[in-house]
Amino acid sequence: MRNIFTIFRKEFFRVMSDRRLVFTAIILPGLAIYIMYTFIGTAIGGEVEDIVEHKMIIYTENMPTDFQNFVYAQNINPEFHDYDPNNHEEIEEQILIGEVDMIIIFSETFEDDIDNLVISEIFIYFNPGEKYSNYAYGQMTNVISTYGTIIGLDRHGDSYYAFMVDSGIIMDEEKAAGQGFAMLLPMLIIMFLFSGAMSIGPDSIAGENERGTIATLLITPVKRSEIAIGKVLSLTAVSMMSATSSFIGIMFSLPNLMGGAGAELDVFIYGVGDITILFSVLLATVLVIVGLVSVLSAYAKTIKEAGMLIMPFYFVSIGLGISSMFSGEASSELWVYFMPIYSSVNLIIAVLTFDISLTAYLITIGTSLIYVTIFVFILTRLFQSEKIMFQK
Repeated sequence: MRNIFTIFRKEFFRVMSDRRLVFTAIILPGLAIYIMYTFIGTAIGGEVEDIVEHKMIIYTENMPTDFQNFVYAQNINPEFHDYDPNNHEEIEEQILIGEVDMIIIFSETFEDDIDNLVISEIFIYFNPGEKYSNYAYGQMTNVISTYGTIIGLDRHGDSYYAFMVDSGIIMDEEKAAGQGFAMLLPMLIIMFLFSGAMSIGPDSIAGENERGTIATLLITPVKRSEIAIGKVLSLTAVSMMSATSSFIGIMFSLPNLMGGAGAELDVFIYGVGDITILFSVLLATVLVIVGLVSVLSAYAKTIKEAGMLIMPFYFVSIGLGISSMFSGEASSELWVYFMPIYSSVNLIIAVLTFDISLTAYLITIGTSLIYVTIFVFILTRLFQSEKIMFQK
């Protein structure tokens, strides 16, 4: 145990004593995420504000005065112009280039049709490829639908409807907010856990092999299993610090990102128990990732080769994280929680959506410890192989 701690301390302080490595591996991930997501949220918010404040340029024909007054009473910003059929192609060209937003043509008998309960046609020309035109279409179709309902009820009373639908919302607001996090965070968390391990793992093992310093370590009177465990633990500690930095950056930047998109998410809906469970899942996951990265780094001759061997597993892990974006719910199948990485993705979703299962949690933690034990055993065998450790 003493030798394991010695190896751990040596590897840990090798990283922590390098200011540039501390900044790039631990501080920079969280800082970069916060700056990037805040910038994206601000940009999205500015774009949404620009679209909302844009004055809609709309050409109309046979538009009823009552409808025009109704539109002006809404919280939109239209500018109406009279439509001339002789200039239709010219106006279409203006819609294509974004100078005009849409054309609305009402039937000449629009008012009479409403009085006689006859379906009246309204033709709308717009350009879905232009952001202003597309937004104007959505706004005006809603206004037209609302106007049709109001004027129909006003002129014909309840007989205007064959039936009416009322509704009530039954929703757990915290779980709904958690599902918003569950669609984004698992992929990001797994990605940054892997990135943290990749940034230091290859240099710690393949790098020492490439520089020839691993030979000095292997001839010391220290069991190679202790060297393997010490390196895995030190890499886990640094990777966890990197992942924590990334996690903090994500949590503090998400309100800015979602706020820019017009959504409101409260990141402080989780209690100490939820955070503790989530942290233990992250720790178990990073142990598995570090174990895998260590084995691949030990097998590689150089840092470059180690990076190439790790990359396919990195892409697979991202793919597993992306799978959460389409469901937003944790799997109820227990066999899922025996799979490395994928079990962590589902358990993270379960924590974020307040749907944690004790059985799934215990299986994930237990199997993660089994996997890391297997990786440490393989790493020890690799360290004991002179052919692998001293390959050129």
